[in-house]
Amino acid sequence: MRKTKIAFFGTQGWQLTNRHLERFIAGDANIVVFVKNTSNDFKSTIQKETTGENIEQIAKKLNVPVLSPLDIKSKKFQEELASYKPDAIIVCGYQYYIPKEIRDIAPIGTINFHSSLLPRHCGMHPGFWTIWYGDKVSGMTLHFMDDGIDTGDIIYFSKVPVKTGDTIESLYKRIWNSSIPLVDKLLDDLDKGSLPRKKQDYSKYTYNYEICDKDFELDFRQPAEVLAGRVMMFPGKFYLILNNSRYYVNECKIINEPSKTRKYKINTPYLIDGQVAFATPRQYFVINKIQKDGKDINPLDLVEIIK
Repeated sequence: MRKTKIAFFGTQGWQLTNRHLERFIAGDANIVVFVKNTSNDFKSTIQKETTGENIEQIAKKLNVPVLSPLDIKSKKFQEELASYKPDAIIVCGYQYYIPKEIRDIAPIGTINFHSSLLPRHCGMHPGFWTIWYGDKVSGMTLHFMDDGIDTGDIIYFSKVPVKTGDTIESLYKRIWNSSIPLVDKLLDDLDKGSLPRKKQDYSKYTYNYEICDKDFELDFRQPAEVLAGRVMMFPGKFYLILNNSRYYVNECKIINEPSKTRKYKINTPYLIDGQVAFATPRQYFVINKIQKDGKDINPLDLVEIIK
């Protein structure tokens, strides 16, 4: 058993928690207490079922106590957590903001796993926003937590490419797989008392707000590649508006400039080489499959709608 005593914060049934917790256990981590919130109030863009053992199952095997506070700001919870005398707090998929009163319980600090390359995509749903913005690279950042939202000093990070056709699940799987080796490095450096620290460049800070319906409207002022990435992330979720009606795109593709002229209007479907296409600042966005009111329609009908 390693010497650094850890309080592990995670979410019951959340795959980020499950996968990395298993690596902590395999690495002989000295977890003295678990703190969990339930998946019932956990907001996620992941659609597939999670895998691996959850906190309750692992805690039972190890005979380690599990705390499930309704309010982590309560004095009772803080006193109970402090009674286990953790040297470090590890946060892996825990959604609630952790106040200074809790962070200060652990003398080494509170360390968070965040599924983006900070300071880009701080806050919620980083995988969704990584694809939404058309980023080409992402990764996992391990950082100290402070009073800000994902603004603390960086300890380590891993990088992965964002691939054409990525769903949130496929991107997260790549990010999480790349970061598993960082668990062993973290455990080693904790015991050595030699964690690196690097200040974030706040001039590059971007914060993710909660996803809203408007975020799913296709904006043809964006490059076709970005819009296609959004549709492939969530087929049938992103929509365009024509004549005050919504049309949901299930399949799309990109074609290069078919002509030397640029006399197309924005948000207007055109028939180009037998395909329905929308002009964007770079390349053309082609509709292959689309629905209205839950029913498939012929994409060619879009051209007739605006006549």
